[in-house]
Amino acid sequence: MQIHIIGKNIEIGEALRSQTEEKIKELINKYALSPLECSVTFSKDKHTINCDIEMHLGREVYVRAHQETLDAYLSSEQVIETFEKRLRRYKKRLVDHYKKRDLNFQKIAASQYVISAQADQELEEENPLVIAEMKTEIPTLTVSDAVMHLDLSDAQAILFNNEARSQLNVVYRRRDGNIGWIAPSNSHA
Repeated sequence: MQIHIIGKNIEIGEALRSQTEEKIKELINKYALSPLECSVTFSKDKHTINCDIEMHLGREVYVRAHQETLDAYLSSEQVIETFEKRLRRYKKRLVDHYKKRDLNFQKIAASQYVISAQADQELEEENPLVIAEMKTEIPTLTVSDAVMHLDLSDAQAILFNNEARSQLNVVYRRRDGNIGWIAPSNSHA
């Protein structure tokens, strides 16, 4: 497994690169992980340095973390600390996830669209500007697995096929920090 460390609008020194790579390798050994790939991206946005880590553990399981500070080394340390908290929180569930999902892992084909916010155009326009269209897959998960995927991916929402109900459901991060769950009702009122 190779660790990709890249910079966007910022030059990454050898010291930062080696320190970040060493800490990630320590995490991989500490939690006995065998990731498929790992990428660390440093980017500069005005005065702040952003650091993002994404590790692909297999079977649609991605662990992500993000931090932004005024210093690249501090961003690196804080994002690795956040990343480790997520790994520690879900380590047992991740191991069980691999065992349970060996043969029964199912996905539904779907399309994903990115739509322009159209701040300068009328909102009542019937055909919004589509910026990107991508093929994606909707995993079949239990609600607790979907919440785990939401926490590990650092996403705002996840659409999934509920294993128990065989219906599309959504779990999302609420503004108050809690997790919301949207499931269609069975009654046709």
